[in-house]
Amino acid sequence: MTAERFQLQAADVCLVLMDSKRLKSPYELIDELAQKLASQEAITDQLIDVLTGREVLTPGHRKLLNKVGERAGRKKRQLPLVRFGSYPGDKYTIEGADVDCASLMHLCRARCCRLEPVLTEQDLDEGKLEWERRRPYVLKRADDGYCHYLGSDGGCTCYQVRPGACRVFDCRHDSRIWTDFDNKIPAPGEAFLRELAP
Repeated sequence: MTAERFQLQAADVCLVLMDSKRLKSPYELIDELAQKLASQEAITDQLIDVLTGREVLTPGHRKLLNKVGERAGRKKRQLPLVRFGSYPGDKYTIEGADVDCASLMHLCRARCCRLEPVLTEQDLDEGKLEWERRRPYVLKRADDGYCHYLGSDGGCTCYQVRPGACRVFDCRHDSRIWTDFDNKIPAPGEAFLRELAP
């Protein structure tokens, strides 16, 4: 996979992906792939040095390969360093989904609070919500992976100023949350599978 193709694919991922161990955010996937790419580049450089040292390649080959790499770098689409959420208008005018979260919490275990909403410029201007310093501007997470603002009672401690992403989110048709919302069947997930284990 080329670096350019990797960047396009990683940048276009918008859902949280799951591997066999835990949920991974697009940012984590980008970091992992960037590390693998850097490792492959180092191995390739070392291989070129060895082949040049054994006179299989000449210094001219090294120059040619560097030129090809420079050209590829100029064509590469750069990922933005930060990402903002985007909602038209004022977040306080957004009408949320009509879901009685309190009555469902014992089933879903607040899975929506494990998703990673991105703050908007309005959120940043207000200065009332914290974000992940290493992943601007993802709403701050607690050590357990849940939202920093999820209270011990399952309520949202920043409800009045919550991000637009939280306001518009509707779990009813999200397969990460429910297998069947109408029949109150949560989707299988990491925590639920652990609870079912003998």
